[in-house]
Amino acid sequence: MIEEIFYLDEGHLKITAASVGISSRRWTSIKDSEIENEDFKKIMNDNRFDILPIISADGTTSKFLKTDTPNNYDTISTHTISYRDVMPLDTSIREVIKGFVTENRTFYFLTYHSRITGLITLGNLNCRQVQVYIFGLICDLERKLGEFIEENSKKEDIKNWVETNQKLKKIWKEYQKLLGADLENKLIEHLYLSNLFTIILDFELYPKLDYDKEQWIDLRNINKLRNLVAHPTRSLLNKENDIEILWKRIGEIEDLTFRLNQIKSVSSSTPNYA
Repeated sequence: MIEEIFYLDEGHLKITAASVGISSRRWTSIKDSEIENEDFKKIMNDNRFDILPIISADGTTSKFLKTDTPNNYDTISTHTISYRDVMPLDTSIREVIKGFVTENRTFYFLTYHSRITGLITLGNLNCRQVQVYIFGLICDLERKLGEFIEENSKKEDIKNWVETNQKLKKIWKEYQKLLGADLENKLIEHLYLSNLFTIILDFELYPKLDYDKEQWIDLRNINKLRNLVAHPTRSLLNKENDIEILWKRIGEIEDLTFRLNQIKSVSSSTPNYA
């Protein structure tokens, strides 16, 4: 039945450059004929813009103004948009972030059928859509980490670990309350991402994922990114978490998720002769 495709859909979100950037119908720009008046200096300074599109007489955009130094509006130059400055508007946000880092860029003009239709900058990444994208990666990772722990540990060992951990008293009491109410519940589902990393460290399960101890300890920095996206009022990018660090954390999440998937795949395909 054709409707079966809807039941097989895993519901992955696709956040694109267009959903994060700004359309040419809404962006702030300047007409080609107005450049001589140098009104652009005030526009860019007042709005803290490093990029300002220039609209030609025919309504198209082929040039832009750019500060020679970010956040410094003393020297601003005119540039012609080149193929390096553009990307399709339906480019995934992952590839946008990758481009910002690997190509050392702070902006892209967005195209639709080769026509300039919008703009995305580093500043646009501090938005809800990007937080949703990253939160989705982390939620998937948390679920798989929980499954990995359950499949490679005894239930009693997990219970003892939580019960004897002074920092997890609240979690243990809540779990006991649910058990007392005869509500089916998994203890592992009560743990936070940081707890999952710690229990894998304490149980020495990380070699199963082909990490050594130091590598696993470093991976716990993923939790810092989780805390950022879990609080919508915080900026995703700041002095402590720049675009390079963000891309590094995304790579760490993808690598760990891949390894968890590989282990799951191998274990599910191994014949059980018991």
